[in-house]
Amino acid sequence: MSSCTSNSDVEYLCFNNIHRIGFITDVLLSVNTVLNFNFRSARYANPVLRKYSSAIQFEFLFIISWSLFCALVPSISAQESDLSKIPPQVRMIRVYGGSDETLPPIAILSQPTRKSTITPTFGEKSVTIEMDVQSGLPPSLYAIFVHCSADWNEDNNIFLNEITLRTSNIDWRSAPATSRYYTYRGSLSVPNSQVTFRVGGNWKAKFYDYSNDGILFAEARFFVVDPAADCVVDVYGDLYEPDMKVGISAFTIETQIQAIRSIMDNQVQTVVLYRNNRWYEPITISQVSSFEKSNDYRKYIPNTMVSGFGGFGKRFRVEKLPAENDYRILEMNNLALFPRGTAPVRLSFADLRRSGGYYQRADDGAMTTRFTSLYDDEYVLVEFVLDPESRPSEEDVFVAGSFNSWQPDANWQMYYDEHERLYKLRQWVRRGRHNYMYGTGKFNSDTRKFEKISYEEFEGNTSASPHTFIGLVYYREFDYGGYDTIIGVGAGNSLGRITR
Repeated sequence: MSSCTSNSDVEYLCFNNIHRIGFITDVLLSVNTVLNFNFRSARYANPVLRKYSSAIQFEFLFIISWSLFCALVPSISAQESDLSKIPPQVRMIRVYGGSDETLPPIAILSQPTRKSTITPTFGEKSVTIEMDVQSGLPPSLYAIFVHCSADWNEDNNIFLNEITLRTSNIDWRSAPATSRYYTYRGSLSVPNSQVTFRVGGNWKAKFYDYSNDGILFAEARFFVVDPAADCVVDVYGDLYEPDMKVGISAFTIETQIQAIRSIMDNQVQTVVLYRNNRWYEPITISQVSSFEKSNDYRKYIPNTMVSGFGGFGKRFRVEKLPAENDYRILEMNNLALFPRGTAPVRLSFADLRRSGGYYQRADDGAMTTRFTSLYDDEYVLVEFVLDPESRPSEEDVFVAGSFNSWQPDANWQMYYDEHERLYKLRQWVRRGRHNYMYGTGKFNSDTRKFEKISYEEFEGNTSASPHTFIGLVYYREFDYGGYDTIIGVGAGNSLGRITR
């Protein structure tokens, strides 16, 4: 009798300890207590129960546990199903040439429409589109490709935008286990076996979700060149009249082209200049007045001029363009300074106004991740701090850089802390080496974009600014209902022309 009692107490303590570590719920513990009491009372009266009561009690609890588990499985599956229904969110998208993240997103037409031996300054066999996404499962996205005019208006032309110009062959890879801001990275290289381009010009890759293809998920820009003209870009020092007390250094840029004989001069009407990697800030020089409206986003709209003839050398000139400064550098590969986690990491020192000087050469506006290990390739919550030196700006202040593809929106607008007299912004930034600047402008709540953009107030100007200017020569074709193609690419900076 005493032996049975001690065994029962041991069983009770065993169940109680298992309950403490979480393997048995409160309900099962209560059931065990009742069973233990009832079996203890019954087995004293029945020798058979006395012999097998422990086994019966354990089997009964096992049946109850299995029943509860089967009841919970549909609930867990339903929760997973609900998570899979959460729409994916794009965290970042960037485009570069070939497999080199420092090259501009310019591809050469695989089958040029004209016989030519001209080699553009920039141009790879393909461009790579890279996209980071937060999603419970690898997103079911597809991309369609749309041809655009020189000012990025989409061509509503079925001959150019063929229905076959689409693909879902996106290479998705899981983020590192420590990642909190994104879960998958997709990569797409075009042209490929599914997507080929028959004409050059400006192209957009527009991504949609199969489950909701009525809403644009993400968009990327790139260029395709059909070589037919030599192009050189010369950058000269100049001066301009700023509205505030900053450096007055400026650039006058002249793009000279010489086309092959089959090119009609009156169809070469437009050249668009871009600072390398800043593909949302065009500098348009055109004989088509509507195209030059794309310069209106600037605080200082430059003067432009077109002269000469295509066969002998046609010149496209822009004058008094603020020189700006070399970029600030954000190096995030040091895990001691930028550790993993969700806590914001404040920059070691507040950024100060610059008057045009710089101490370290930047990367021409590019983001570089070649020194970032795959395990550490994640996002860090960074707090940007800008000290206006007790002179807050009268305009909206934002951060533009390689971490947002030089396309700042409302999420990158800074706020002024009146107590500390500092501009601040917390934002997730991909680990790597970035180039960035502080700009000013007026935020338009309707278009969700900044207008009258300028970088002079906090960055200054210097004639030694090493920014690369890339010139794209557009030619108006009459085939397929008419479209703008790119026939030449040139580049230069304050140090001289850049050749391939």
